[in-house]
Amino acid sequence: MNSGMLIVGFIIFSVYIFGLIYMINYSHKSQEKDMKDDPELKNLK
Repeated sequence: MNSGMLIVGFIIFSVYIFGLIYMINYSHKSQEKDMKDDPELKNLK
């Protein structure tokens, strides 16, 4: 039972970390796209 709990905990932790990294990358890419298409920021350059 103890190793079963360890395996289940590791699976839940791995899925959480994968989801966290995925959301960080998704947010970063969407923010880069928004900043590239922002007309106000184009005038500052």
